[in-house]
Formats: sequence, C-alpha cells, structure tokens
Amino acid sequence: MSTQTSATATQNLNRFIGEQFVATTNQQDRTTNAKDFLDAQFPLTEGSHQDVSSYVVYYTHLLAFLKDGSQCGLQNPCQFVALTGHKSEPTSVVLKNNDTHVEICFDRQGQMGTTDQANIEDIQVAIPIKNLPTPYKQWISLIHTGCQPTEGNCKVFTAKDGSDYALHQR
Repeated sequence: MSTQTSATATQNLNRFIGEQFVATTNQQDRTTNAKDFLDAQFPLTEGSHQDVSSYVVYYTHLLAFLKDGSQCGLQNPCQFVALTGHKSEPTSVVLKNNDTHVEICFDRQGQMGTTDQANIEDIQVAIPIKNLPTPYKQWISLIHTGCQPTEGNCKVFTAKDGSDYALHQR
C-alpha cells in the first residue's frame, strides 16, 4: 500500500472517529457506533458485529457466533492478528486494517461487558501519534468516555501463530 493511500485511510479513520464517537454521549449509542465501525472496517462474512454473541479463535481464524446460532468469520481473515487469553474465551482480540490496530476487549464482569451480549467491555483504536517515530501509538476508547489513553511502553499480545505481538505506545 502506498504512503498516500495509508495517509488517506488514517485521515478517513480519524474523521470517522470524530463524527461517530466524540460527539456521542449516550453509552448505548457509543457501543452501537463502535460495532458499526467494526462492520465498516472488519466486516463479517455474514451478519453484523451487532448480532455477535461471542468470539473465539479457531486455529488462526477469528470466529463470530451470532445470536441466531450461526457462525462466521471475517471477510478478510488476515485482519485478525492477535489475542490475549485463551483461544476459546479470549480476553481481547486484535484486528488490523492497513496500519490501524483495533483491540476488542471482553469482560463478563465489566461495566459494559455485563450488559453486552458478546461481553464487549471496550473497543480501542491505536492512533499514530504525530511527531513521533512510527511505531508509537495512542489507544483511544470508542466506548468509555471517561477513559484516559493507555500509558506504558508497549502492549503485548499473542499473535495467531503463537509468537509475541507487541504494539508500542506512548
């Protein structure tokens, strides 16, 4: 992918986030918009992320189980890159579209996870930090309004091949 195309994709993503999330204060609307964002950037082969009741990792593929009992994967399976936790019940999954990483966090006991049918506690997007070297990103929550960007040097996940998958942050 060219640098021009990647820059345009990042600008479009930033515009989308600004329009859909920053101005929305209703928690249910933020969750709905976050799942619409997943549908737009990481579409399923069938159905919508709105209808997912659980996500599992089967070998190197992310499977979504829908509330009607059916299952499907991502239209582009390569977009699933990493996870934390166990494959049958991940605590988070990481998706990648172009140079943008998105982490879907699960917590059955969390503020949002207890009411979400897929137990999604948060959906975070890694935004490149301007004026810093490329590997540095800031994680922004699409669901929690009071959430501060994460701090630390790096988030480490398990890549779908079992190796470490690290994302640098500031």
